[in-house]
Amino acid sequence: MSKRKYDVAIVGAGPAGIFAALELSRRSDLHVIILDKGLPVEKRRCPAREGKDCAHCQPCSIMTGWGGAGAFSDGKLTLSPAAGGHLGELLGEQQTQALIDDVDRVYVGYGASQNVYGGHTDEYDELAVCRRDSFPPNPVCGTIAAI
Repeated sequence: MSKRKYDVAIVGAGPAGIFAALELSRRSDLHVIILDKGLPVEKRRCPAREGKDCAHCQPCSIMTGWGGAGAFSDGKLTLSPAAGGHLGELLGEQQTQALIDDVDRVYVGYGASQNVYGGHTDEYDELAVCRRDSFPPNPVCGTIAAI
């Protein structure tokens, strides 16, 4: 058995690990390996997803394996810099939206649905105002928290 040598080992095959490997493979000649303690997607089973009690499997088939917990989610992604963190404040709204759009194109390129669900853009905009204007308090923020 021959041993392969890798320049980079990424631990964790969740979205961050997958995108890190993808970027490294696109932008370099590095040999990259992704390591994850979970099972391949087609072998991941969870009693809780079948209406039974959690069996506390080790490793957990929901949280570990290719795609991480997102492999069994409903596919929600943050598609606006107005919600989901402070990246827009660090990079600016335009650059952040460009990065979000790039990630979305990658997902769609690998077979993700192009449908966008939710459409609560007004609420996202109001949440962004609440985040930025925490002092003095914005009167709208109290009602947004209940959404």
